[in-house]
Amino acid sequence: MGKIRIKDIAEIANVSIGTVDRVIHNRGEVSQATRERIQNLLDEYHYKPDIIASSLALKRQVHLAVVMPRLVNEHEFWKLPQSGIQKALDELSHYKISVDTFYFDQFNRDDFVRQVKHFPYPQVDGVLFAPVFQEESIAFIRRCEKEMVPVILFNSLLDDPSIRSFVGQDAYHSGYVAAKLINYGMEPRRDVAIVNMSVRNDHYAHIVSREKGFRSYFEEHSDRLNHLLTIDLNGVDDQKLMKKLDETCNNYDIAGLFVTNSRVYKVAEFLAERGSMNVRLVGYDLLPGSIEYLKRDFIDFLISQKPEEQAFRGLSSLFYLVAFNREPEERQLLPIDIITRENLRYYQP
Repeated sequence: MGKIRIKDIAEIANVSIGTVDRVIHNRGEVSQATRERIQNLLDEYHYKPDIIASSLALKRQVHLAVVMPRLVNEHEFWKLPQSGIQKALDELSHYKISVDTFYFDQFNRDDFVRQVKHFPYPQVDGVLFAPVFQEESIAFIRRCEKEMVPVILFNSLLDDPSIRSFVGQDAYHSGYVAAKLINYGMEPRRDVAIVNMSVRNDHYAHIVSREKGFRSYFEEHSDRLNHLLTIDLNGVDDQKLMKKLDETCNNYDIAGLFVTNSRVYKVAEFLAERGSMNVRLVGYDLLPGSIEYLKRDFIDFLISQKPEEQAFRGLSSLFYLVAFNREPEERQLLPIDIITRENLRYYQP
């Protein structure tokens, strides 16, 4: 191993970069056992801090920006990365750091364009970005590159070489896993439906990748199905959602439903109203409604993409890139955690 970095020590110790940094600078709350373990690793690997870089970083103000969808109505998902951002700021509080958040409407392309039209590039040292609209998002990323403002993505990955890092799940493989979960124990020659609540062809690349992964699994196991359906709901109201689901379940022998985003609790509500317990339901994330239906067995599996951790890692990585020139990993992929009623308590705070 070459010159040991704080990031390397953090990975070996299985702690955050901020925790290692607090031990090095003797700041903040760290348990005695963790402090001793990190200090032993620092000694073992002969870690020596970059005094010049550290001195400069501690003295200068670092201005970061977060660009992400705003919280609207019942879309509680975006509360979760906000808490991750706050956690990162708490861990970095001994540095001079400020964060401005630029919110946009995830269903309105024009609103995103308006929000970034007058983006203050000269005043920003780095951007943490959750992209939605593919073409406009890539244009924004490339403008950042032109202005020499590094960008780290979370939640959804776009394929552009100017992105410095991505924090999130492998969306294709999470969709593949979801299909495998539905297939387990399923009677052969029944029907399965993919439920897209808000996806468009050029929205949310990770949702499109999830569907591709899901379809890929059943293409490999085509003997298991009669029909693989796609229900594109595109932000319809609850009444139209229930009607569409009702039509699908009446016309097909549905054995499984895969919801490609965190609003799986809406489909669980439909199953609860029908009193149906013979449909396997898989979706994403630990939102309050989904937790309730998981406990009641209307949701069989939730795949946690850890949005809090995505934002926490993303902002922390961005700060250390800007302040210390510590290049993050190009892909910071989080595990595909499968949550059931039985192991739910291990994932709740």
